Amino acid sequence: MLDARANHEPPMSNKSIIHVALIGIPEIEEKRLHAAFEHSKTRNITYKKVTLDNNPEILMVNADKPPSLIKWQSFRNKLQGTEPYSVMVSKDREFNTRHYQVRRPLIASRAISILDQVASNVLKIAEELVITSDINQGKKVVSENAKEYSALVVDDSLPVRIQMDQALKPFASRVDFAETGEDAFNLINQNDYDIIFLDVVLPGMDGYEICKTIKDGKAREIPVIMLTGNSSSADKIKGKLAGCDTYLIKPVSSMVFHEVMNQYLPAKDTI
Repeated sequence: MLDARANHEPPMSNKSIIHVALIGIPEIEEKRLHAAFEHSKTRNITYKKVTLDNNPEILMVNADKPPSLIKWQSFRNKLQGTEPYSVMVSKDREFNTRHYQVRRPLIASRAISILDQVASNVLKIAEELVITSDINQGKKVVSENAKEYSALVVDDSLPVRIQMDQALKPFASRVDFAETGEDAFNLINQNDYDIIFLDVVLPGMDGYEICKTIKDGKAREIPVIMLTGNSSSADKIKGKLAGCDTYLIKPVSSMVFHEVMNQYLPAKDTI
């Protein structure tokens, strides 16, 4: 499952969860969307409502209200890296932009239809994104024995999980995924990992809290690499105080990723 959790389902099967954030959508329409999202749980593509802080792949915007458009634009201005797809919800307004549009009245079937169109592009692009396109080019090549390593990726963003799955293939024979701290702790208690990649912004407990808990427990010796879109020095200090081994800014270049992997997972000696 692309949205692999503690049930150990493989990360690349036929089930995908797409995160959707709503901006200014009225309560009555939000209820309709909730019903549609609940129904989508029976389908290969499931939609889940999240907040803007939780790395949505799709934004649904009330385009008939200026405050919603201002909030939408402000959110986009703060982003570093790939911007989520946007669906503009409007009664009669046309947008000469690349963003998707859906006309009011917003009914469940109409919403799912447009979301399915967007999701197909989200999944297509996510599968093409590989942060380590030249992963085998660098200062040294990891030996075949590196395949014995296992890694845990804690991130609630679908594109990031797909990227990390591809990026870690030359280094680890096993990669597990978690979206929350609770899922991560369950996996850590059940398995031994050689390295952990941890997003800062997560639903519930944030990455700093999760890192501190890991470093205070039995897995304290495991290298924890924190991933974030924020490059401020204050956040780096918070990461160090939490005990992380290094702090990477997304999107991570292939060379930096390669160097970090070679630093924390040196090639095992051949017997």
